[in-house]
Amino acid sequence: MNLPPGTANLDFARKLIQHCCWEDARVWKLAIVPLSDEQFSREVGFGLGSIRRECAHIIETEATNLRRILDDAAPAHFSGETATNRAAMHRQWRAIHAEWAQLMGELDGEQFFADRALGEGAGGAKLKVWQLVFDVVYQGTSHRSDILRMAAEVNEAPQFDLSLMQFLSGIFRK
Repeated sequence: MNLPPGTANLDFARKLIQHCCWEDARVWKLAIVPLSDEQFSREVGFGLGSIRRECAHIIETEATNLRRILDDAAPAHFSGETATNRAAMHRQWRAIHAEWAQLMGELDGEQFFADRALGEGAGGAKLKVWQLVFDVVYQGTSHRSDILRMAAEVNEAPQFDLSLMQFLSGIFRK
């Protein structure tokens, strides 16, 4: 499909966000659920230090960029319980995924190229909505990979691969 210059391929952006949510759910189910609480929080000296912190970072990135796109001033930060309780963390992550699905379903080309402020403390810096969407894609991809490596160090290597191509082809979607 050839798009005129300056137009958005929103279907591809939607598919990438769907992929991130799908991979988040797979990593949670296949790599995190089997861990004990101690393994989930264990310091491993890699990445952000623990699987819990990696998950929290992905969730925080997804929530913060969602709030920025929606021009919502509500803080994206975890409550004390969510930061330490796996079940609460998982509920919040699923709720954020539902918000992303709704946003991406409603987003149009004009909104995709709109400016969004990074916050009051960012010196008035702005990014385009598409840049925030792709930051979620990039951050999630990087940190999910770190989670798999950490899971192999604290328990055993997960028996699956992260794969955009598998997702796009539908081979492993259930």
